[in-house]
Amino acid sequence: MTYLRRHLDDRLAHLLSVHPACLIEGIRGVGKTSTASRLAASTLRLDHPPTVDLIERDPEAACISLPKPVLIDEWQRVPTVWDAVRRMIDDDRSPGQFMLSGSARTSVSADIHAGAGRIMPLRLRPMTLSERRGQAPVLALGELAAHGIDSLRGVRSPFSPAEQVGPTVNSGLPGHLEMAEIDHQDALRSYLDLAVSRDLAEIAPGQRNVRKLRKYLRAYGATVATTAEHATIHNAAEIAKATGETYHDLLDRLGLIEELPGWSDNRLKRLTKSPKRHLVDPALAAADHYETASQLNERRERLGELFESAAVGQITATAEALGLGWRFSHLRSAGGENEVDLIADLPDGGVLAFEVKLTETVSARDGRHLSTLRNQLGDAFRAGLVIHPGTTAHRLDERIAAVPLGTLV
Repeated sequence: MTYLRRHLDDRLAHLLSVHPACLIEGIRGVGKTSTASRLAASTLRLDHPPTVDLIERDPEAACISLPKPVLIDEWQRVPTVWDAVRRMIDDDRSPGQFMLSGSARTSVSADIHAGAGRIMPLRLRPMTLSERRGQAPVLALGELAAHGIDSLRGVRSPFSPAEQVGPTVNSGLPGHLEMAEIDHQDALRSYLDLAVSRDLAEIAPGQRNVRKLRKYLRAYGATVATTAEHATIHNAAEIAKATGETYHDLLDRLGLIEELPGWSDNRLKRLTKSPKRHLVDPALAAADHYETASQLNERRERLGELFESAAVGQITATAEALGLGWRFSHLRSAGGENEVDLIADLPDGGVLAFEVKLTETVSARDGRHLSTLRNQLGDAFRAGLVIHPGTTAHRLDERIAAVPLGTLV
């Protein structure tokens, strides 16, 4: 199978040239092993019983003589290997010694040494549009931060409108890219079934009611790109508040749900702190609700929510993989009169703001919330972008432009 280049590749190689070890996290099947294997000189797979037996007896002896970098795959199956790696790099701080890969946040528990300053964490997310072609985005997000909408002149999306909306139903998990729609959705539902049964056992061995947890996940998937209250999800799943809070924590640790916090800024008053609900891949929500592309074309509100979730997830994934240091949130005033789907706080104090619209013809009215924010923030407002599935980027107003999703991710 041909390896499709990931945005994380260069950053991983750079960090290994500087630091002794890296931790690569992500949900199961996201491509951690394939990505890390390209840089590994040797591999220890901890889903292989003989290797597990060797590691449990003497992890340092198992690693010390192997060519570096050593990839320790599925390391969370033998958690003591974490401290063994830490001890080895305490003795030798040479860069590029170890890569540890593990499924999402199943791996880290309170009794495992943090590894601060020793093991650099990275997160691999489902593939963005350009990663699905093994390409770099047309427009670098770093250029957008540095030069604002001037960097967008003449930019066109290499993806058709249908291709840009595609991630609402087509997963970015590498093993699912080329499937027919019916097979694709069957596979995604099976993926979720396994995630809340097999993977759950690694982080909560005593959690037995998989059926209820699965029902909670389905109810959560109905709320993507909304600020639905926990009570709404609990009622839909027919579970008690305490049970719902436990399930929410478990799914967060599995890496299946991702919540975008409400933006906080002392220059603006009366901002809600409620998070926006997202799954790590919106196609999982669509498959779980048996929502096909043709059905969603008849349900534009739901399709718009899924498209927003796809855009938010792919922009955040790209920025994070490139190591830009952006902090993400969403903005919603307490009265609901002003909403911005995605806010990026830049390391230099600047702000980028993104509104997502499911339309190929964007007007200045679509950027009105961005204009309001620009007027409130003044010079700190670097640029406002209306993300859409059309073909061409164009200016809407001062420091505000319409940009196809396919140019950025």
